[in-house]
Order: sequence, then structure tokens, then C-alpha cells
Amino acid sequence: MTRAPEYLLPLLLAALSCASPNAPEVTGTWGGTSASLVLRADGGDLTFQCGTGTIASGWSLAADGTFHATGEFFNGGGPAPAEGRPPHPATYTGHVDGDHMTLTLTITDTDPDTVLGPYELVRDGPPVSQMCV
Repeated sequence: MTRAPEYLLPLLLAALSCASPNAPEVTGTWGGTSASLVLRADGGDLTFQCGTGTIASGWSLAADGTFHATGEFFNGGGPAPAEGRPPHPATYTGHVDGDHMTLTLTITDTDPDTVLGPYELVRDGPPVSQMCV
């Protein structure tokens, strides 16, 4: 039986420790014409032209750039109720390619599910303000 050189184990462990389900190279600010995102390792915050959203910790980015997250969506527009806007469970999916992200939001407590997007975002792109009334 042939043994691998002893220096390979520390190299392999170092390489594996750099792999992260929350790929740090996508954290930061993303913006576009209809949505913006601030993504952190522990979650994120989104602003849409007519709503806001949150991304829970545990989001993932696959090696092929496929993005997946869960969180909540809050409808905007009209007078805000005194008790605040109710959250809707949401799934965020998309694809990251360098400095470009395509993001789709699926609101999962409607029948059928409500799908918004896709939104085209750019790293360090402009933030979006809620504009609906």
C-alpha cells in the first residue's frame, strides 16, 4: 500500500476549511433598477420598489453559482397598518456570475405561490428605495 506524502493532509485540511456554505465573496451590497440586497454571512436585507425582505442565516451558494435562501417578504404600498405589515415566508433563488446576480423571490404562503422577478443585480450597484404608494 502506498502512503500519500505527509504534507498533503495539512494542505487538504486547509483547502477544505476555506470552503464555506456562505461563500464570502458574494457578501456585500448588490443593487439594480428594481431591487437591492445587502448580504452578510448571517443573512441579508432586501429592498424592492414595493416591499422589503429578509434573508435568514444558512443561505447557500453552490460552486456553479446557484444561490438559495429562505426568509420573509413584507408587502409595501398604501397606509402602513398600526400593527405593521405581516411577514410572508419566502424563498430566494438565483445565480451569481462574477459581479452579476439574478434573483427571484417566491412567496410561499399564497395559492398558487407568488413569484416576483427575476431581478438583475450588480455588485455595489445603486440601492433601491421603496416607491409605491
